Amino acid sequence: MQRPTFPALNIKYEVDMKNMTRRQMIKSGGTAAAALAIGPNIVAKRIISSEGKRDRDAKIPLIHITDLYHPPQDPDDLLDFATVMALDEFDLKGGALDITRKFLIAAPEGFDIPRDPGFVPVTQLSYLTGRAVPVAMGPIEPLKNPKDPATGLPSQQEAAIRMVLDILSGSSQPVVISSVGSARIITASYNREPDLLKEKVAYVVLNAGSTGGPKTEWNAELDAEAYVGLWRSGLPIRWYPPSTESGAFDPASDRGTYWKASHAELFKSISDPLRAWITFTFTGNWRGDIIRALSELGNGSVWQDLLAGERNMWSTASLVMAAGRVLARTPEGWRFVPQSGAGGYELWPWRLDRIEASVNDNGQVSWKQSANHGNTMLFGRRGGTGYGVAMADAFNALLRGMHV
Repeated sequence: MQRPTFPALNIKYEVDMKNMTRRQMIKSGGTAAAALAIGPNIVAKRIISSEGKRDRDAKIPLIHITDLYHPPQDPDDLLDFATVMALDEFDLKGGALDITRKFLIAAPEGFDIPRDPGFVPVTQLSYLTGRAVPVAMGPIEPLKNPKDPATGLPSQQEAAIRMVLDILSGSSQPVVISSVGSARIITASYNREPDLLKEKVAYVVLNAGSTGGPKTEWNAELDAEAYVGLWRSGLPIRWYPPSTESGAFDPASDRGTYWKASHAELFKSISDPLRAWITFTFTGNWRGDIIRALSELGNGSVWQDLLAGERNMWSTASLVMAAGRVLARTPEGWRFVPQSGAGGYELWPWRLDRIEASVNDNGQVSWKQSANHGNTMLFGRRGGTGYGVAMADAFNALLRGMHV
């Protein structure tokens, strides 16, 4: 395999403030605003250039917050990151690592085994795709309360918050923030500079919480104070709760984001470099030559053992919808296609319903559908277990189409 050219990797994120305050930068960028078409089935699609002309090919600025580790705590986070990198509609401005202390250390003090924050998987996929993705880690302890700005921490733990604030400050367009972990980094960023986030966050793609039931969902439980703080911030939220009244593993719920597939289905006929990346990251490989490994792994008994596994998935729909795509049955099979090009295809219907929502001190969200033009929307879809079959087919095609 011929390796692609190694790009410069932006591990340390810096923005040239040019002797201006953050607030001055926001005001000076007012002439280059973004037009985000947001409705029940529509997400950001068009950007207004500084000349006032519509640019239909402009990408959606995105910050992706992920609880990504190496070895993985849950490998679905790796596939969510691959999804972001595979969707050409996104301009990924930064990857913020939502890391919790108990997953970094071994039991009995920690959760199970020791892990590193997921810098290596991000770096490897940045290399394969030829894209320099800034990446930084956030606080490793839960917030003390919903208004905690998480200040006074070691610099490594404040890096992701600083990165988020710098990206927003330097952007002339509203930025989408996707979150597939806890709300810690978003809420701490908001608590430091609420006006900045209110002005520059297009909306938060929130994969956390439950539509109902007595159990606390995993991502919300990782930092309950941060989860409460986000809901009370007033930021626009597109809510994709991983759990419903029937739990987090119901494949048929019309509010459920959950689907499941075998690795053999998900990874069928993907490229050799991507197979190597999946092998390295899923198995928690500790070899130090992380780039050379991408030309040597992905075959033999290790790959065959990996193909025998299966994967629970929750966040895929949220990322695909944020990119402005739909789930459509094409002559080649189910695919994630741009909404503008889906005419004539059978769709698996999904939508965002406007809701009124509130959260109690324990992180339980109460909601009801609303005809008002609020800024909170909730995922819904046609129910049925066939959803997982369609998602697996479309997801495999997305991976096979990655530019690596």
